[in-house]
Amino acid sequence: MSDPPSTLERFRSHSVPVCILAVVVAAAVAVPPLVLDLTPRAYAIAAAVLILAVISTAPYAVAVAVLTLPFQFLGLASYASPRTVPEDGRPSLVDALRHAAAGFVYVLAAGAVGGIGVGVDVASSAGALTPPTGVPYAYLAGGGVGLTFVGLQLWRHDDPVGDLGTRTVPGTIALGLLLVPAGHIALWLFGRGSLV
Repeated sequence: MSDPPSTLERFRSHSVPVCILAVVVAAAVAVPPLVLDLTPRAYAIAAAVLILAVISTAPYAVAVAVLTLPFQFLGLASYASPRTVPEDGRPSLVDALRHAAAGFVYVLAAGAVGGIGVGVDVASSAGALTPPTGVPYAYLAGGGVGLTFVGLQLWRHDDPVGDLGTRTVPGTIALGLLLVPAGHIALWLFGRGSLV
């Protein structure tokens, strides 16, 4: 009889969505009082920024979800579970939909965290509690989500890191890099009036 999986092994299969959600929640809870003050007003502003960021990021999220399907068909990587990347290059329709749905949600999450970063940029330049630093918070926030995705997605593979395919690591990194600019793309789409 085999041993039951450890808590860490059970968490492994759900680590990417759980941790990306944790990054979004942590940013939404921790950043507003650091930038403004610990009041309901700060959280109301943060909620408005999150809603606008998610709405503005949606077109980019759709594009990433659909345009990265070749990654899965080429056997490179997937936003969904690594088990959905077939070695023969023929993912099922369900696996392709899981990849697209996961990619869509992860880009929205990166856009939400990036939106909070844009809010930090605006608040710091408007004379709030934080001085203007010139730090691109939106890119740092998106980079945090992208790094979380890449690290945990590679950990989800059953193979040791040294045994991962030579195409798996670059493919996963490329998918993670697409999460980084989500906050700035949301700001650009919002500024052009392209709210969907």
